[in-house]
This record gives sequence, C-alpha cells and structure tokens, in this order.
Amino acid sequence: MKKILSIIFAFCLMLSVSAEELANIPYKNIKEEGKIKYVDDVWSDNVTRKDNDYFIKFISAGTGSYSEFYRPDGSFAFNTGCQYEFIYKGDLIGYSNQDLKFYDFIFMEGKLVPRELTPEEVQVLFPDYTIVKISEFSPNTNSLKIKKKGRNFKVILLNDTDKNFYHYSFTSGNSKYELYPLSGFINVKKKGMLQFSHFGENTDNFPWYILLVR
Repeated sequence: MKKILSIIFAFCLMLSVSAEELANIPYKNIKEEGKIKYVDDVWSDNVTRKDNDYFIKFISAGTGSYSEFYRPDGSFAFNTGCQYEFIYKGDLIGYSNQDLKFYDFIFMEGKLVPRELTPEEVQVLFPDYTIVKISEFSPNTNSLKIKKKGRNFKVILLNDTDKNFYHYSFTSGNSKYELYPLSGFINVKKKGMLQFSHFGENTDNFPWYILLVR
C-alpha cells in the first residue's frame, strides 16, 4: 500500500514540476543584485572576484519595475527600460512588458544602445511559440481569430506598432490558460476568447485586444 501511495505521490509531483516548468520562460532572468560584464563586445554573467569592471542589477522604485544597473562603486550605469533580461550567446536581451518588444543591447562609449529584435529573431529565441503581431488584429474590432495548435498552445503577442501597453494583461471567462512573467506571453490550454486589456477597459486611450482561439 505504501509503495502504491509513493508511486501516486511521485506521479503527482512530476505533474506539478512539469506544470511549473511550463510556466517558466526558457531563459533565466537576471536576478536583482545579479552581476554582468561586457568584455570585447560580449556580455557574460560569469563575474569573479578578480573582475573590477561589471554591472549590478537593481529594480527601480515605482510601478514600472524597470531594471537599473550600477557600477561596483555605486554609480549609475544604465537603465534598460525592461523588466526581464537574459544573456543569449553573448548578447544581452531585454523584454519590456509595456512595449511588448525585445531588445538587444550593446554598451558603447559609456552608454547602453538598444536595437529592437525583429519577429524573425524572436522566433529563433522561442521556436515553440506562435508569434501574433499587434498589427494583425482587425482595425475595426481589435479582434483576431487563430487556430489552436497542440495541447499547449504558446503565444507571444509582439508589438510591431508604436502603441504602448502599460499595465495590460490577459483575462478570459471561458478559456483555460497559463500566464508568464512576460506580459505578452500566454499558454492556451483550452480554446476560447482571450482579452488583452488595461484593467478590462476598452477606450480610445486603452483599447482591448480580443484573441479568439479556435
């Protein structure tokens, strides 16, 4: 009996871990007080005690929660304007929850220089995700129909416009889904209607976006 219960417990634990892993982004976010360096045009988080020139991440005060980086002496170095950063093949990649965009950063002449990633570059980073661009939504209804692919249908809302999505998030009354720390990311478990909005508003300043997953 104990053996059976152990098997059941192990199985439930496996499901729990799988669900937890599913909700995570495949790239590790640089944590607060995490250290990174930029040497010969390459970013790295392999900072040792011998290193003197590096940057330390902190989170800004206020609702924006932007990432700020400081030098070891406490002086301000740069602000990414993002809430999520990770290092990918020597590149510093940042994601802005209010822009719904990814940026690639270089450090040049004491300043951080951003470059917006193209949809094709984002797709390379996240090959298992379906990219839906904001421009694809109907200009009349702000809605878009897409077909669900597979049991876990992972979607990225990518902003290819000059619009801002501060404090936007997904909600639904009939679709089952999982959210991510990146606001434009969602894993659709069950078909239905998903609303991406600013606290449920649908105004000229804060229009909602309706994703119809069929």
